[in-house]
Amino acid sequence: MATIAIVNHERCVGCELCTRACGVTHAIQLDLERNWVEVSEELCWACGACERMCPFSAIALPPWAEPNKELRDSIYAKNRKPKKSRVVAQAEEIGEEEEEEMLVGRSQ
Repeated sequence: MATIAIVNHERCVGCELCTRACGVTHAIQLDLERNWVEVSEELCWACGACERMCPFSAIALPPWAEPNKELRDSIYAKNRKPKKSRVVAQAEEIGEEEEEEMLVGRSQ
């Protein structure tokens, strides 16, 4: 059995603070019909951020839980956008400046 965060549905009010805390893997989603959150067994890496964020103590990890950093890293690598090189970023900035100059020249 996988070690994941467990939701106490009697305490959960659907505030979604835990979903915001789960920023890397997005393992927690709000169930709109029931107005509580559900934790994905495939995505939860047991970091504990949701547990620390919940003001109602509605979500918790078992005491034996250890973060699965390999799962986190594999999900993060799949979802991460590649960084632009400085040269590309500078070229885009120059292009935007020239475009602005052209628009300003047209309006005069």
